[in-house]
Amino acid sequence: MTPTGDGRTTGDRLTIRDVAHDAQVSVATVSRVLAGSASVSPALVERVRESVRRLGYTPHSVARSLASGRTRLVGALVPNLANHYFYALIKRMLHDAERDGYRLIVADSDENVVAERELGVNLLHQTDGLILCSPRARVGVLRQLLDHGKPVLVLNRLVDSLPVSQVVVESYPAMRQLATYVADLGHRRVAYLHGPARSWHSRERWRAVRLLTRRGVDITEIRVGATMDAGHRAVPQILRSDATAVLAYNDLAAIGVVVGLTERGIRVPQEVSVTGFDDIPHSRFVTPPLTTVRSPQEEVGSVAWKVMSGQLHGDSPGTRTVLAAEPVIRNSTAAPPENSR
Repeated sequence: MTPTGDGRTTGDRLTIRDVAHDAQVSVATVSRVLAGSASVSPALVERVRESVRRLGYTPHSVARSLASGRTRLVGALVPNLANHYFYALIKRMLHDAERDGYRLIVADSDENVVAERELGVNLLHQTDGLILCSPRARVGVLRQLLDHGKPVLVLNRLVDSLPVSQVVVESYPAMRQLATYVADLGHRRVAYLHGPARSWHSRERWRAVRLLTRRGVDITEIRVGATMDAGHRAVPQILRSDATAVLAYNDLAAIGVVVGLTERGIRVPQEVSVTGFDDIPHSRFVTPPLTTVRSPQEEVGSVAWKVMSGQLHGDSPGTRTVLAAEPVIRNSTAAPPENSR
């Protein structure tokens, strides 16, 4: 064995404690640096990395995982990463997870319930827990995922029959306020663009919109989805309905409608009013700026990670956190044309 400068020999196995001793920091600090956490100052990061280089220490993540039974990984499964709502939510969770020494593995089911189940199972095999963002799967599938015995968190879907923690943004109250606002403007023919067929949020928003029938409003239902392209394709159906206002499932579909109407020379909101839901950044910059409902995407991500972190450290499942949404009135809505009243 060859002696080293600190009395050790190269035949000895280096540990994280040796790195901490050499860098004159705590073991926890070394662990956070090796995990890539942003919570350590740049000076300490450089000091730890210098000790790692000088000592020739190589962290063995697989060995650490086997020893602790933890991977320091958490899965996050979304139905459509192209939707900016999920992008903003995931970005917040990524930041908070990294701060706590965890990494997220993100998967996209592309609105496919079979893929959602398979991806959920695969993620649970690779990680310490799973965050399901707006899951579309049936309750029986969610129960199967819970049976793996690892923490599971459901976002933006109420599941009363399972002992699973949930973080939910209320859709119904805010959509009811938005629909009432449109009716108060004088609109009596409205088109509602449904979201994905298995979306809990879509069902909640439709439940709110259909209350307009009590006020004598004629509602045309159009099955669309959650993308700009889908909203754009729905424009001919909207025009055939003679609707003077369009309530879309989300901002992306609403933006597609605005573009499609504009291409046909139909002015928004002078001839047709359009509303969305979520208040993604694009909604402020479309012409005209979109009337919508602000859903607290970053807050959902922050609360979601806090709940998941608690479960990873022993908290019991079954908690429910409900966050509020609120209408945002912009320039895409106005009273209907005089000849439509």
